[in-house]
Order: sequence, then structure tokens, then C-alpha cells
Amino acid sequence: MRDLADALTEKNCDAYVVYDSSENADMRYLAGFLTSDPYIYIYSKEGEGTVIVSSMEELRARRETTCNVVTRSAAGLPDLLKEYQDAEVATAHMIGNFAGKKLLVPSSMPVGFAQTLMSVADVIVDRGTVAGMRTVKSSDEIALIREVQKRNEEATRCAVDLIRKSEVGEDKGLIFEDEPVTSEKVRDVIAASLRPWKCEERDTIISCGTDTAMPHCLGTGQLYANQPIVMDVFPRSLANGYFADMARTISKGAPREEIVQMYAVVHEAKELAAEMLAPGISGADVHKAVVDFFAERGYVTAGSSGFIHSLGHGVGLEIHEGPSLSLAGGILEPGNVVTIEPGLYYPGVGGVRLEDMGVITENGFDRFTNFDEQLIV
Repeated sequence: MRDLADALTEKNCDAYVVYDSSENADMRYLAGFLTSDPYIYIYSKEGEGTVIVSSMEELRARRETTCNVVTRSAAGLPDLLKEYQDAEVATAHMIGNFAGKKLLVPSSMPVGFAQTLMSVADVIVDRGTVAGMRTVKSSDEIALIREVQKRNEEATRCAVDLIRKSEVGEDKGLIFEDEPVTSEKVRDVIAASLRPWKCEERDTIISCGTDTAMPHCLGTGQLYANQPIVMDVFPRSLANGYFADMARTISKGAPREEIVQMYAVVHEAKELAAEMLAPGISGADVHKAVVDFFAERGYVTAGSSGFIHSLGHGVGLEIHEGPSLSLAGGILEPGNVVTIEPGLYYPGVGGVRLEDMGVITENGFDRFTNFDEQLIV
């Protein structure tokens, strides 16, 4: 919490205040209390974290969070409601009375509530302190992400097995047990595999054929033989909120030669990036090295063709968080959990993406991903 304490000192503020639900990754990180309803987190300049919750959440909050727990009643909200006859205004006064008159707040605070809070306290917007803290994972966080990645690989293996075992129909459509193999069917298989481990799939990408030229096309309908199938799976643990991320490109039977060649080059690019990752190097330098590598192999990016996204991103309580492996990427440090996901995309031909994930260590890159890379299944 040193970075947050330093931010308070720098801005000469009494406390850092978040008013949100635990769907906000910063809130979950700071408070560790899970609820879909908004509640208040306060970090004081004295170094204490406090959550203010409703009375019905008090006992559960005391069990789940390491912060001090105060109910809204104890913080004076009922009397303030009587005085101001407005829940938002009363809540703002409660925060001001409890936290101080000069407050640091995240940029994610709703504008409407921030304006109300400004009527009772000086408000300064903080940009990215907590997100920056989250980029360096503890050993406990790293263990949680590793575990989700294991479940990710088990689920993806079930999906690959389904495609491998499928038969090829007269129109080249894939069939398993007399039913068409569709993007939706594969997503269902992945979701079913994750469910017993209290993990959920979110917007899993299962695209096929020319749809694979669009990196974030979810995919829909029939899957076909001899065409690239991009599988990008990024489950989240329902128990702790951490994500994992992995992508593979496969084909039931040999795809066109352009895809085979793209696959080999994308694999080389990923391994080049993995060798470069280390503390002290910038994400921008690693990204640029992959861009240059593709260009040397004749894959020049132009418009919507070629390597058209960043090389990678941080993974944690959000699927996309810092640090970035892109033209804007900063210096990497031990504890950064990042993906490396080079890809090549050509409209009318298709796309290939391969993605691994791991952590920056004192000595380089510790890869979490331990999953086969095989184009033709």
C-alpha cells in the first residue's frame, strides 16, 4: 500500500475513497469483500483501510475482509438521511465526516456522485495508482492465476478433443455424434469443463475460416474442416476473481498453405518474445521486435492486414490490465503477469493467433502455459 500512501502525501489528502461494487477490480483488490451492491472503501493517511457497508452485510464483511468494518448506521447515515432527505447527499456527507475534507478518488467514480461529494469535500482525481499497484502480483496472486490457467488448459483440451474426434460431412462441416459441431457447442463444452472448478468462461472466441481474420470475432455456427479455428479462452475464477488467458489455432485436417506458413511464423514470433521478456526491458521494445520479425519474414502490416494488435497485456483481476506489450508499453518488472499473443490476419484468407501467459521474474520469464501447439488435429 506504499504507493497509495505516497499518492495521499503527494496530493496532501486525508484519505483515498472508492464508492463502487466489487465488480470494480480496484475495489476488489483493495477491500477483498464481494458484493454486487456499491459500498465504500476508505484508505486513510494513517494507513488504515476501512469499509462502510450496510448492516445486513456487516457479519459477512468481517469474515471476508481484512479491513476495518463499519456499518452505515454507525457512520451516522440514518441521521444524515433525516437531515438532507437525499440518499446520495447524505452518503457524501457521511464520507466527508468519516474520511476528511480533502479526498483522493479514482477516475472510475461516477461523475454524478463525484459532483455531490465535491459539495462536502475537496476532491482530487487519482489516475492509475491502484491499477499500477495491481500490475505487480504477489506470490499468492501468481499461484491463483496459475491455478486458473490449469483449468483453462483442461477445458481447452476438451474442446480440442471434440474437434479432433469429429467427422467431416459432405460439405466439410464438422459432425460429432450426428450433431453439427458449432462455435456455440465448443463454448458449451468449455463452460461445462470449467464449471466444477468454479470458473466461468466469458466471451470465448471460437472463430472459423475467414472469420479468424477478425481478432475479436466470437464466431458462430458451423465449424469446417481444413480451415483455421482460433480458440481464445480466458476464464475467470468465481472464487477469487482472477483470470487466465490462452489462445491456440487449430484445423481439422490440413488448411491452405498460407495458414500453415503463417502458423510457423507466429510460433517463432511468440518464442522470440518469450526469450526477450525480462525485468528492465520495455513492453514497447518487445512489441517492436515482433513487428520487425514479421516484416523480415514478409508479413508487413497494412490497414487491417498483418499484425494488427498489441503483442500482449497484463492479466489479473481484469483480463486486460497493465502492463502493456505495445508501442506504449513501459518497463517490465518482476511480478508482472503478461500474455504474449502475436497473430497474423488476412481478410479472405484467415488468421492465426497463439497466446501464452507467464510472469516476469528476476531472471526472465516463467511461462504458466503448458499446452500443446499443433495446428492440424
